[in-house]
Amino acid sequence: KLALRNGADVVPVYMFGNTTCLTAFTSGPLASLSRRLGVSCTVFWGRWGLPVPRPTKLVYARGRPIGLPHVPEPTDADVDKWHRVYCERLLELFDNYKRFNPDYAAKTLQI
Repeated sequence: KLALRNGADVVPVYMFGNTTCLTAFTSGPLASLSRRLGVSCTVFWGRWGLPVPRPTKLVYARGRPIGLPHVPEPTDADVDKWHRVYCERLLELFDNYKRFNPDYAAKTLQI
């Protein structure tokens, strides 16, 4: 909505491999607390049980900017339309670049 109000470009971006460089505790009491507070309360670890990332191949994929029109008061329909365009471009980006990281070759992106 903010991007539409300002006529900003939105750039689809995906980072392959970032979920494997650290492990996060994502269930139980911390997950409930996070939902209740509206912020992430996460315990995470990597190499040697420390918050040091594991050596993982990361692939950064960036798509072409999506030039949004300037809409001073965007409606829900405007937001839905441009969100759909963004999601389509992100899916294309994922499908075009997933082959560069073997862990993602057979995966599909679910939004």
